[in-house]
Amino acid sequence: MTVPVSVPRGLPAPGPRSVVRHRLPNGLRVVLSPGRPGPRAAVAVHYGVGFRSERPGREGMAHLFEHLMFRGSESLPDGAFFDALHPLAGTANGTTHQDYTDYFQTVPAQALEQALFREADRMRAPRFTPAQLSAQLVEVTREIESMRDGRPYGGLPWPLLPQALFRTFAHAHDGYGDPGRLGRITVEDCARFFETYYTPSNAVLTVVAPHSEDGLRVLVERHFADVPARTGGAPATPPEPALDGHRLLCRTDERVPRAAVAVGYRLPDPAGDLSAYAAHMVLAELTGRARPADGSPFEAPVSAGCGFFGALDARDPDALVVVTALPRGRSAEDFTRRLTGWWERQAAPRTREEPDTVARVAAALAARHRRDHADVQRRCRALGRLELLFGHAELADDLPALLARTTPAEVAAAAARLAGAYHATAVVTPPGTGPRPAAATAAAGQEAAPAPDPRGAPAAVTADTRPTAPPAPNTGTLPVGRAIHLARTARGPRPLPPLGEPAVPALDGAREGVLANGLRVLAAPDRRGELVELRLRAALGPWGWRRPREIAALLGAVDSATGAAARAARLGGELRLSTDGQWADVSGWAPAEEFTALLAIVADLLTVRHPGDGADAFTGRALPRRSPENLMDEALRQHWLERYGPAVPGGSGVSADPAPPPGPPLSLADAAFVVVGAVDPERVLAEAAHALGQLPSHPPAPVTATGEGVPTRVAPEVLVLRRPSDGAVRLTLCAPEPPRAGTSEPARYLTTALFGGHFGARLAERCRRLDRAGHVVFAARDTVAGRARALVRVTAPRAALAAAVDDVRGEAAALAAVPPGDEELEVVRRYCAAQLLTAFDSPGLLADALRHTVVSGRGLEWVVRRPALLGEVSGEEVSAAAHALFVPVTDTVVVLGDVEPADVTRELS
Repeated sequence: MTVPVSVPRGLPAPGPRSVVRHRLPNGLRVVLSPGRPGPRAAVAVHYGVGFRSERPGREGMAHLFEHLMFRGSESLPDGAFFDALHPLAGTANGTTHQDYTDYFQTVPAQALEQALFREADRMRAPRFTPAQLSAQLVEVTREIESMRDGRPYGGLPWPLLPQALFRTFAHAHDGYGDPGRLGRITVEDCARFFETYYTPSNAVLTVVAPHSEDGLRVLVERHFADVPARTGGAPATPPEPALDGHRLLCRTDERVPRAAVAVGYRLPDPAGDLSAYAAHMVLAELTGRARPADGSPFEAPVSAGCGFFGALDARDPDALVVVTALPRGRSAEDFTRRLTGWWERQAAPRTREEPDTVARVAAALAARHRRDHADVQRRCRALGRLELLFGHAELADDLPALLARTTPAEVAAAAARLAGAYHATAVVTPPGTGPRPAAATAAAGQEAAPAPDPRGAPAAVTADTRPTAPPAPNTGTLPVGRAIHLARTARGPRPLPPLGEPAVPALDGAREGVLANGLRVLAAPDRRGELVELRLRAALGPWGWRRPREIAALLGAVDSATGAAARAARLGGELRLSTDGQWADVSGWAPAEEFTALLAIVADLLTVRHPGDGADAFTGRALPRRSPENLMDEALRQHWLERYGPAVPGGSGVSADPAPPPGPPLSLADAAFVVVGAVDPERVLAEAAHALGQLPSHPPAPVTATGEGVPTRVAPEVLVLRRPSDGAVRLTLCAPEPPRAGTSEPARYLTTALFGGHFGARLAERCRRLDRAGHVVFAARDTVAGRARALVRVTAPRAALAAAVDDVRGEAAALAAVPPGDEELEVVRRYCAAQLLTAFDSPGLLADALRHTVVSGRGLEWVVRRPALLGEVSGEEVSAAAHALFVPVTDTVVVLGDVEPADVTRELS
């Protein structure tokens, strides 16, 4: 099937037919969003089964079953679900919530029919085997450890707070479950669960795609119409009685440095009073923005929102949740008293927020919703969720207007309701700091003891010990008999449908230019969300590369001096400054009508000058957490600056500590400024030239190499960063990229993907072939200290470092010696072309991708023509690029882990 695709010149806003629904004879509800601009499509299936569907003794069953649904079906047995998905850079996942479980895929538009086939096959005929069930029990146990038991505050606010807020088992129990109990589940249990809950009449299929409505109907009916109707479906969830008093649940955890508290209030039922629910959303946003400096009663930042997993994510009952870390010496009772005072303040005519503040916050909340749902996958999932829960998929498009219409009086009424309502509180404290333990513990489905009333009622509390690690799954109880295969038709296994015509991305109407001060500007129109996304990236230069901590602190000082983040928030958007040690980034977004004001904020950022004593005055500021990759690159950056330069202007030698450049901290020379959104590109270029074109730029000091090409070394230079580790060690293998290697940019790009940059890359295949358990290897290209480099990242067990380096050397030599065949090249070309399309999933992702393109020295032509350019690369060019990029890649090795430098140097040499 040929799918016409175009991206952007208009990307028109969704019209009155943006959502189309119908029902198949088997009861399956179908929601379509046809003609959605973009080269990718999203599919979701929402089943009406979640934590609240579980019976006592089966806690965690819904989540375990979600995992199992990916492991096999009639036409896609033994995990073949992903076989055709990954080669096209497609993604698939599933999640389990209170009232639903959703499964979703995002694929190139040409692969939409294959995505529908996969979902229909497992709705029709899943396969359950004891081996697969055992394997998924292990995975679920790991997830429980990671998300709940293995980290501080892992149960706050969910699943602890529902145990205090609700009484009935369906609403109060822990949906993660206990691994020991889950280990007693059999494949027969799974088959019964499927028959009961995974019926077509208990599901909603949603498709968001560039196809026509008629084309989508044909595809849906082709694959889902013969899924047999079945009786079953989720029984009605029992009603939850109203709270009859304040309630408190306490846990102690020796890993937490101080107490944290979550407070929950019952929300109005959105199915009955959506306007009141929206008012609580605005009130929660106001609460989350409250700061002591603005007169709020809170002593620490608070997080507030509707729903345990997001607004409108569950049927009634659900909760408005407020979470904070308690200042030392403060109790949960102190916080709930202040919170009640906050609600009373927002309800009282004299002390409530000003009308313009409420309007501004409501508009910002609406804009954030539009931004989130401009993404093809998030829109698809929202349509399906809202249709399943409330029968109103259009709410994904209608909610922003409803939020924007919320009045101060409605917000005040919501606050008055909370001020007079009973609440539930869950607290996690260090040992010895919590309330005095009571004799009983509140368990899931049991009633918690009353909490202290902030207005002076007597207190009685409960306590429990810290969470313990889950026991190993009891795989010995799993059945060892045959697999259960729930085939529902006589047709038997079916072949995967063929792909349609490839979608070719376009950037119709986009414009680019270079301002007088060297700033490169790129603007692309995109009306999804009616917003504007803005990105500015500048190289730090030698001074910044040598002093990344000071740069991070300096950017924080610039933000404070200009009030940039706060000003962007007042526009209804966001703006932040960040650095990875190589670049300084300004990232922001706002409603499209605020583009000029957002641009003025960026201009102010670029005019702030260095303090007179350099950045030393800011070294005491808190620095952002750095990833292992950031730490390794920082060490490499310092090493290469010493090894290669920079040259001292007007002389020779290396400057050990260059002075900060004069003027603003960010240089516009060779910087990139990208704007994507509902703003005319010609206007963007004109306003950027006016606001930014006259700002001074100070080019970084020149960086010169010590010689042509990369020296061939018998032994690598090894830099070791000693850090505690869990047995695995991280390595970065790299070398400067030769400037003249006789290979084109498309050849280098394709070679990097083939060597270690896609799902079936040679390095990954080598690890599988040699059974390198625990090895993670991938290749890339980027820039360090102004110098292009080729690199390979490796994570391997301590005892296997030398083998990991040998693997990289061996595969690089093999690729350089023997050109790859046409079949292998075609697989990688197809993946790279499909991977490019992911940038078009949302305006924000497109802005990020274009920023990376511009700072890499490429332009619009590369984005649009990349698939064609990759198709022209020969196997011989790939071998030549491999020889230039990856044969010398072990020139410098950076090691991060609990290792001895001398031992590592000896092993890697």
